[in-house]
Amino acid sequence: MNEDRKRILDMLADGKITSDQAEMLIDSLGAPVEPVPAPAPSPSAGWPSGPSAGGTPKFMYVKVRSSGKDTVDVKIPLALLRAGLKLTSLIPPQAMEQINESMAASGMSIDFNNLKPEDIEDVIESLREMEVNIVSADGDNVRVFCA
Repeated sequence: MNEDRKRILDMLADGKITSDQAEMLIDSLGAPVEPVPAPAPSPSAGWPSGPSAGGTPKFMYVKVRSSGKDTVDVKIPLALLRAGLKLTSLIPPQAMEQINESMAASGMSIDFNNLKPEDIEDVIESLREMEVNIVSADGDNVRVFCA
């Protein structure tokens, strides 16, 4: 076992970092990752530890932990996507054309007239596999995932 990997595992054993942080650090070393069991989330926190293994995700989470001990936890219900799609039916056709043109001018060619509920369900199902992990050099961590 190389020295860096051992140091990371020692920090994990000492409780200085979480298993998720240890996994990210080991991944950054380019070494194969041995499974590290994730600790059970605190019931009082109400936050899952990462992406859901199965089923349709219900929320998108954004978690920020700074080296200065600042914390940000955002929980966004994915039902907002469904509600947003329903609201598009209230937009007059002329306004919808302007919205589509404006989006296209900004480089996003999305035709809101063609969005169907099953399209949103496919997007939400795909989000189950999405995870973004950022660890900065100064120890700040950012995680975005759906569960």
